[in-house]
Amino acid sequence: MIILPVAAQVLLTCTVLIILAGRRLRSQRAQGKTPQDLALAQRSDWELPAQKAANNYINLFELPVLFYAVTAFALITRTVDGWMVALAWAFVAARAVHSAVHLTTNIVRWRGPVFLIGVFIVVAMWVLLVWRVLQAGL
Repeated sequence: MIILPVAAQVLLTCTVLIILAGRRLRSQRAQGKTPQDLALAQRSDWELPAQKAANNYINLFELPVLFYAVTAFALITRTVDGWMVALAWAFVAARAVHSAVHLTTNIVRWRGPVFLIGVFIVVAMWVLLVWRVLQAGL
């Protein structure tokens, strides 16, 4: 069942990518630029909503890498249980809230704690995985 939160995380990433594409297209049009004009664009070349989406999309390839790895190792070592699945769902929920804040208000005092919750959850997943593997002598 751990594949479901992993699929949800992938869906979140794809959703942010679609949001990013839409915001970049609107930014390009608002500035009267062609795609070629923006072929080597810097962050500052985009309007703020597009910058937010780009930053969030990049962020979805940072901490979640540890999530993908721990879930894959849990599957490989057959150590997936209810705790691991619950933690996986909690991680995805934290990432969804983080993305929602990042893409809208971007208030760091809201976004920061949600990010830290995700960090603690993924660390807990790794601790649980290592503990289960050592317990099983794998």
